[in-house]
Amino acid sequence: MKLPNSNPSPSRFKLQRKEVDLRLVPASFAALILVGTVLLALPWAHEDGATLSLLDALFLSTSATCVTGLSTVNVAEVLNPFGQVVLLILIQTGGLGIITASILLVLASGNRLSLSDEVTIRASVGRLQQARPLDVFIYACLFVVMLELAGMVALFTQMSAAQPEVGIGRTLWEAAFHSVSAFCNAGLSIYPEGMMRWRDHRGVLGVITALVIAGGIGLMTLINLRYYYFWRRDPRRRGRLTMHTRLALLSAAVLLFIGTISTWIFELNRTLAQVTVGEGLAWSFFHSAMSRTAGFNVVDTGAMNPPTLLTTMGLMFIGGAPGSMAGGIKTATFAVLVLTAWSALRRREEIQFWNRRIRTKTSHIATMIALLAAAGVLVGVGLLMLSENGRPAAQTAQSWLGLVFEAVSASCTVGLSTGLTPLLTWAGKLIIIVLMFVGRISPLLLSLYLARPANPLRVRHPQEELSLG
Repeated sequence: MKLPNSNPSPSRFKLQRKEVDLRLVPASFAALILVGTVLLALPWAHEDGATLSLLDALFLSTSATCVTGLSTVNVAEVLNPFGQVVLLILIQTGGLGIITASILLVLASGNRLSLSDEVTIRASVGRLQQARPLDVFIYACLFVVMLELAGMVALFTQMSAAQPEVGIGRTLWEAAFHSVSAFCNAGLSIYPEGMMRWRDHRGVLGVITALVIAGGIGLMTLINLRYYYFWRRDPRRRGRLTMHTRLALLSAAVLLFIGTISTWIFELNRTLAQVTVGEGLAWSFFHSAMSRTAGFNVVDTGAMNPPTLLTTMGLMFIGGAPGSMAGGIKTATFAVLVLTAWSALRRREEIQFWNRRIRTKTSHIATMIALLAAAGVLVGVGLLMLSENGRPAAQTAQSWLGLVFEAVSASCTVGLSTGLTPLLTWAGKLIIIVLMFVGRISPLLLSLYLARPANPLRVRHPQEELSLG
């Protein structure tokens, strides 16, 4: 007599298991954007005599929440202190939310961590040992608060010394706003001329650059550095830097160097023609740091040479490190693509780097992210060319190159512009809004979704060679 099986199979447990709903990420960001739109559109959020249409309020709210930096209006001239506070809250909430989204999803599920959940966390914050999701979330908030406070103090010291005629309260507010905006890689400023006000003050520019770089190297890097005690001689007590951390630091240094040198060379006879070598290199370094993450600028981006804009678009497309405030396809994705191409060129079956093997699945994910990002940019450029054809935005000094630059900046959530953002038609503004929103959340969602356990094939077909090239 055959007894009924009282032990349910593992597959039944798997089917009954509650999966983390990734739709909460876009839904939360959309809700925050809508709330910000309503608050920014209120009359008491504007300066006397200034108005902000509902579409411009939606544009600015999306830009702040997605920490992009593009704006159709001059923030300093349109928003009063209440409106600026709303803008700062959107920047802080959006920036903190994007680097902790995966952790919050797992904590909100109310379940114990499954293998899929652990992969979800690791896809966003790295493979750190002895770190629970709640610990990572606490460290994330702690790092953000500490670095922004340190940046605020440093900026207040520099700004108060440079402008003693300005009151302490106003200077403190300026320091706080730009510290948060810089660390969150938002690139929004409450100065009418932006960071050009401080182009001759290297102390202020140095603090802003340090905050932007810190926000762009990634949460996993900061936490890993927290567990790494480089001064200890015993390797077991010293800890180790993960491949992700080393790759984030190395790629940041290499891209900063390439961006600085290329900008300085291409702009010697243009925007840097009337400055000294030291100032030119300092401004070039600042532009290089902003190109991958934030939208601050100390020179007129619209007056730059086309080769500089092309290099800048490449840096914007790569972006910063995974799990950071920065946008783009991320430096790790770009590195995996380069290593994949290098391994194929050397006719190797496996991808190896720093005495470690990289999974083939990681290469597949990197390829998917890069292709979808490129497709998004191409679609955005095409739509902008249709909506702005014959309109003022397409008749600037950069012509069609300005539209391409705008689409890349929006999709990669950088915020640099050649000056055509206020000239966009209503259709062009909607296109940029969609590009900013999709460009902010899609890399994270793709990484989290594709990092889940793969579905095994039920039928394995015969293999056949395909000619390439």
